[in-house]
Amino acid sequence: MRYNPNPTFLTKASGIRHKRLTRTLIVLAIVLVLSLATVFVMWEAHMQSIYKERFPDMVGAATATHTERTSKETSEETTTEETTEETSEETTTESLLAPVVPPTSSVEIPEETEATEQNNSPDPLPEYEPVVFSSSHPIQSVSHEERDIMLEGLQQSVLSYINANPGERISFRYVNLASNETLGINDLTPIIPAGAYALPAGITYCEAVASGSVIPTNTVTYVGEEGPGGASYIASTYQPGKSFYLGSCMALTLVKNDSLAYNYLLNSIGGTEGVWEHVSGISGYINYTASVTYENYTGTIIRGSGRSSVYDLATYMEYLYYGYINDCDTYLPLMGAMQESELPTAYRTSFGEDALILHVSGRNEESHSYTDVAIIDGREPVILVISCECSSYDRANTIMADLSGYLSSYIEACHS
Repeated sequence: MRYNPNPTFLTKASGIRHKRLTRTLIVLAIVLVLSLATVFVMWEAHMQSIYKERFPDMVGAATATHTERTSKETSEETTTEETTEETSEETTTESLLAPVVPPTSSVEIPEETEATEQNNSPDPLPEYEPVVFSSSHPIQSVSHEERDIMLEGLQQSVLSYINANPGERISFRYVNLASNETLGINDLTPIIPAGAYALPAGITYCEAVASGSVIPTNTVTYVGEEGPGGASYIASTYQPGKSFYLGSCMALTLVKNDSLAYNYLLNSIGGTEGVWEHVSGISGYINYTASVTYENYTGTIIRGSGRSSVYDLATYMEYLYYGYINDCDTYLPLMGAMQESELPTAYRTSFGEDALILHVSGRNEESHSYTDVAIIDGREPVILVISCECSSYDRANTIMADLSGYLSSYIEACHS
């Protein structure tokens, strides 16, 4: 008898086998996915540890930047919305008759700081064009005899002026660089030259540089000290820590009459004793380093050092003039600084704008002593030194203008 399987049973058995196969495939798939996920996670962790080891500073930076940027953008959006709302409210409250002004966005301008950072490095050394003196001058139109008589008239005019002002102490010295004509009145009496003594100090400096004993680019540093006995451009302009070349100190001494720069300059050339030792061979009628006794303009007996005379100062200036003519390079730093002096001189009112005036001024307010030493290249090349002790600086300028006017008139008369 042939057996025929039940179709229903076969169908059920086939379904069971198919379900088991499907379930097995699903389980295998899940196991495979989990295995791959586990491997991926472990690989990521391994790579992250390597990344941390190699780039520790970069870990978390991207996330932080993204977070900060998102926060900033959110804040800006909020601010923009608030600004829009406020602007809208202000516009609503305006009168209908008022002109409509479109809202403008305000831009904050940062305020300038009161003190900018100072460059403490020394500024470049000043450079000067050569000082040019006239190579020829007009020939006088009067005879030598007439000129001698006129010179006596000049002397009498200056003496009369001095005698008419007994409460003032005046010294006068004139040297003609073309004819060697000279005139001195009270020119050997002691004076306080103050800043005018920068003239022999400048000569000493220039010759020390030429000999190699002083280097112009050696530096000094301002540490906050005040100018000794006078105003200082350095102290009023710079903060402590600024450095200066010695060559710049000499320039500031002559151009600005800077007492602190003058002190730096003196220290580099041996102080007042070093200057005196160097220039006493040029002229030394009054020993600058020794104490002298004299009567000042108030009649008080004074004793002290640091004195000179208009005779000595005129001789120093004459020495400088001929030294420059023969050796421009050595003395140009001094001559150029004198030419660019920012200090006024009363001689300008007498000799006019066309005359070349190179001068050094001294001013001691405590002693009411005022001095001006100058080379004046006009109709004739001359040296003029006037020093006075009087009530004020303004009065000193009047005296210098009056006496230099006598000299100017005298020279003009010699060419009329």
